[in-house]
Amino acid sequence: MEQTLQSGGVLWRMLGAWANLRGSMRAELDRGPSEGRLLFYVMLSGLIWFIGRYTLLVYGPLGPVIQEDEFLGRIGLEFVSAIFFRTLAFYALAALAGLIARAVGGSGGWRDSRAALFWAALVAAPVILAGTLLSLLLTGVPGQTGAIAGMLGAVAFAWAVAQCIAEAHGFTSAWRVLAAVAGLAAALVGGVYLLGHL
Repeated sequence: MEQTLQSGGVLWRMLGAWANLRGSMRAELDRGPSEGRLLFYVMLSGLIWFIGRYTLLVYGPLGPVIQEDEFLGRIGLEFVSAIFFRTLAFYALAALAGLIARAVGGSGGWRDSRAALFWAALVAAPVILAGTLLSLLLTGVPGQTGAIAGMLGAVAFAWAVAQCIAEAHGFTSAWRVLAAVAGLAAALVGGVYLLGHL
């Protein structure tokens, strides 16, 4: 049986999720997504992310000066990173998010945490891609407008994660979840920074 986009295909669900992130997360959980579907979500978000990385390599500051062999090597590395390593990292982040949510009274399980994080990644992927493309368009504009445009994706992803984790674990306030996500991101960035300066 063929499913059309009008009957709730993943594309329309993904784009329409921004109207009600918590409602879209609840609908995904009610569908009871299989592990294969969850893997598809995170890998599709990785593929969309790769398109942005590819565009940066081709049209970004290194595009005109990079040698063909180095370019092909970087593209291969970006693709493997987007599909394989990013997927593994998302599984680890889902486990961490689930542990933290359960520690502070969340009611969702391991599958709910994965569904929330992977759905948030998929929903935020077009915004991340748009932010990447916008930052490229604004590269020559004076000031920090290009950098700010590039951060739109990170903000959208953090908001989507907060909404989806809040729904999956039964928290009433997504703002508190967003504060926890921001704190965790700051701790991870700080930890990586400190490790790089030892």
